[in-house]
Amino acid sequence: MSERNYWTSLRHRKISRRTMLKASSKAGVGAAGLALVGCGGDDDDDDAATAATEQAEEQVEQAQAQAQAEEQAEEQAQAQAEQAMDDEQAEEQAEEQAVEAEEAEFSQPWPLDQVDLDASIVAGISSRQEGTDMQRAGSQGNVYSHGAVFNAAMEIDPVDGSAIPSLAAPEWIDPVTLRATVEPAPFHDGSILTAHDMVFSYDRMGGRAEYHQGGETTDHPGGWTPTNPTRGAESWVRNEAVDDRTWSFELAGPDGGFFPVNLARVGEVAIVSQADVEGRGDAAVDQAPMGTGPYRFVSQTADENSVFERFEDHFLPVDYPVTVSHYAHNKHLTVVLRPELQSRLAGLEAGEIDLLESLGPDVVAPFVDDPEFTVQFERTGQLNIYINLWQQTMDDGSPNPFLDLRVRQAANHAINRQALIDNLLLGVGQQSMFAFSGIGGYPTAEQKQEVLFDYDPERARALMAEAGYADGFDVPLYIAESAESVFGSFGPDMALAVEQELNAVGIRAELRQIPISEYFTDAYTRGRENAPPGLFFFGANTVPDVGSMWECCTGPDGFFTLSPPLDPSLDELYQALKVETDAERRTEMVTQLLVEHARQAYFIFLVEPPRASLTAADVNWPLGGPFGRLNGRTAFAAQRHV
Repeated sequence: MSERNYWTSLRHRKISRRTMLKASSKAGVGAAGLALVGCGGDDDDDDAATAATEQAEEQVEQAQAQAQAEEQAEEQAQAQAEQAMDDEQAEEQAEEQAVEAEEAEFSQPWPLDQVDLDASIVAGISSRQEGTDMQRAGSQGNVYSHGAVFNAAMEIDPVDGSAIPSLAAPEWIDPVTLRATVEPAPFHDGSILTAHDMVFSYDRMGGRAEYHQGGETTDHPGGWTPTNPTRGAESWVRNEAVDDRTWSFELAGPDGGFFPVNLARVGEVAIVSQADVEGRGDAAVDQAPMGTGPYRFVSQTADENSVFERFEDHFLPVDYPVTVSHYAHNKHLTVVLRPELQSRLAGLEAGEIDLLESLGPDVVAPFVDDPEFTVQFERTGQLNIYINLWQQTMDDGSPNPFLDLRVRQAANHAINRQALIDNLLLGVGQQSMFAFSGIGGYPTAEQKQEVLFDYDPERARALMAEAGYADGFDVPLYIAESAESVFGSFGPDMALAVEQELNAVGIRAELRQIPISEYFTDAYTRGRENAPPGLFFFGANTVPDVGSMWECCTGPDGFFTLSPPLDPSLDELYQALKVETDAERRTEMVTQLLVEHARQAYFIFLVEPPRASLTAADVNWPLGGPFGRLNGRTAFAAQRHV
């Protein structure tokens, strides 16, 4: 707001007594002379008095003119200062508007007085895993249930991608030791979270919880194996509760990316109640989950709906940052299972469904300009073909051809990425790398240019011949059934296109669909050397740290690894990155890691696609920032207008 003095204009219309006194003083007249000037003399015959009066009047007039000139100069200077202030404020306002414009790229929450907090929200999904135990392999795909019922130790801030405290506020004591204050958050059964529950949750995910000796004594009929033990306490040196509010643990070595990878929501370590799990058993937890999350579990019917209701005693307030679990902005959440995409779209158009996510740009294109609906795009992870390089031979006993760099290069030159982008992604996308473009250190366009694979089928066939495969070879290409639930609605179409393009250069890929409940198990993507030889259609996540993808899916000890680096210097670089504390040096190392991985063609790189969500116009599903997410884990943030 301007500090302009609005009295200025008055001084242009009349001379104040202060000005008159100032003028008379400069003229040497004083207040008495001023009175004389104002009143005149009593004796007109007194020539001396008259002369003196006239002289005084002349002096006063001169002084008055000088005072007015000085005052005008002061007013001019003040006006210039005010103008400068106005200009500065205008500049600040422009900067604020620029920030607002930048933030406008990401949907923001509506003010709470515009939100119906008692609303019911219905989400449509194509598939799910029936299990509700987030930590059990085979049940991790039930993301709406997991996001509703559970919280994690930390969360990802939607604005800057940093890890922020949630159920725990950890701090480094030394390069390998952490100590965390545990939030006294209520569980849905009324009990209070303690540090003992944190220890138990990470031991359980690490596959070393004493209550069932890594699954040996579980009562689950299908057995119990942790979803991802490397995210839990599998390799920790120590994991203990100092007291109910203090959790202390020690890692095997320094890890600069530990917070976002192992503690935050995306690390997929749900915090469970030790008393509840031990009391009810694994089978019961996998049918009716209980946590500290924004919703209570109500029911789930096989092949039909999942129902949740808001947990009124959630430990975080209703106005907490969006996409970070908080008191839900809707009271009831129902998740309806409709495998057919057209059925889900029809449900949305009929008002039976409020929101759909993980849609391809081609699917939402007809809705972009329709005022009855809201379309949002968000950047998502990479889509790649992972190569099982653990296996030395194929199923028929022949050597694994992908151990030859030339074959991997040929496979990459076979892919027409621009055609995939133009035909399936509305022209939006770029060649992928092993980690998504939101991480710090992602290569610049110039750095990435040197490792891009152009579409060159002739070059691909020449490389195949040079490697001794002029006649080609057969290879399975695995993809999860209902792939659109994992990779977006364009996933299956992209897999078909890739299959055809690989075939065209002699890599005779055969697309094989695997049930999602098996795809992410030891039998396939988690199997390392036990997984079948071949190619796997896979997606990278959006954790804002390269460590997640390296340790999960790229490095030699990764849990989902199908393509361990043949060059040990790459993992040596990553291990050095883990202990590097200088931010600038870390950025350089991440860039080098991504570029060298691409140079050696350890993946068949596809594209980084946009992902779309579609909601009814009266429903707001806020991203909240560039690192916000629109998926089943954030349905609590969905708002219906009053």
